[in-house]
Amino acid sequence: MIITGISLGKNGKIYMENSLTGQDVGKYKIGPLLGVGGMGEVYQATDPDGQIVAIKFLRTDYAGDAGAPARFIREIRIMEALEHENIMPIKGHGIVNGTTLYYTMHLINGMSLSTLMKRQQLTPRTAWQVLIQLFRALEYGHSQQVVHRDVKPDNVFIERRDNKAHVYLGDFGLGKRTGIDNTLTEADSAIGTPHYMSPEAIMGEKPDPRADIYSVCVLTYEVLLDKLPFNEEFAHSTAIAHVTKPVPKPTALNPSFPAAVEAVLLKGLEKKPDNRHQDMGELITAFLNAYDTLSEEELDTVYRPIKAE
Repeated sequence: MIITGISLGKNGKIYMENSLTGQDVGKYKIGPLLGVGGMGEVYQATDPDGQIVAIKFLRTDYAGDAGAPARFIREIRIMEALEHENIMPIKGHGIVNGTTLYYTMHLINGMSLSTLMKRQQLTPRTAWQVLIQLFRALEYGHSQQVVHRDVKPDNVFIERRDNKAHVYLGDFGLGKRTGIDNTLTEADSAIGTPHYMSPEAIMGEKPDPRADIYSVCVLTYEVLLDKLPFNEEFAHSTAIAHVTKPVPKPTALNPSFPAAVEAVLLKGLEKKPDNRHQDMGELITAFLNAYDTLSEEELDTVYRPIKAE
């Protein structure tokens, strides 16, 4: 059965789509739609061996966009090149009917970080269980000359393994790696999610690992405070704020917020890349040192904002 639905298409336009649920696509039996992202639709699917996987298709409303297939293929090539326990592994990829690109990946038995944050606010202790794995994924990616460029809670996935959280970083659709698709440069550089983009990314400068450091510090700020540094009414206003406005100090929002952790966050959120931590190893060390200063009570406290900015 084909189910018709409505989703938000590119450029913010509403478009009608036919769900693939229940259909056979190539060698896969397509199950329920799991989510719709920037360029892709992700479904649950069953492979010929009866294994359950996730399968991501390039959305049909991007079929006529010359750049979209190239970005989708770039994502596949980057993710295939990265082998790390905290980076989403690709199982296979292909094309259906000569037009529909797809790749398959591990099906997460869990949720995205954004979903987890909607359900609960994390303490420094519980947040670190997720953050250190995300940091390690980025550290490895940078060692392989990959800049993610779209680090945000929607692209971080968490599942339970032996009663512990296992984290995957996914969605490298905006990623850059030396030697992979160097044609997508100038016109493709000022892209990302405005709430998490570094000032230099917003200004369209060449991607650099320090841009990911800025983005992951925005994410960490949000995880610990349940609040973004900048969240203006319009996306372009949020982007401008990252470039022009000082970051609200966590202690201005909650005076009890640990000063040592605040110092690490504010350095990671410096406007100029040269003033930030210069690599993920430096950022990890800074956070570990800051955490070492926290008391048991501070580690287990929820730091919601209690004061106006």
